[in-house]
Amino acid sequence: MNTATVKDKANAAKRLQENDDFRLIMECIEDDVFSAFQSVKIGDAETLANVHMMSHGVKCVNDRISKYIELAIFEARKEEISEDF
Repeated sequence: MNTATVKDKANAAKRLQENDDFRLIMECIEDDVFSAFQSVKIGDAETLANVHMMSHGVKCVNDRISKYIELAIFEARKEEISEDF
């Protein structure tokens, strides 16, 4: 298994966030999920639950990318503080 460092993950996440193709695809996926939501018939709980899971998955990907960057920033600041003492 590949064990990437906190910094490696953050750098990869930052590149993804800045990549126009990635952003375009994520926007398309979000649009597809919203379209799927709009087409759910009233009372179709199973389809609505599936669309909700898709939406949650997209959110989880975006949240995880942000988390990798935040963690690297936290680690860098922690190192700065420890070097000051």
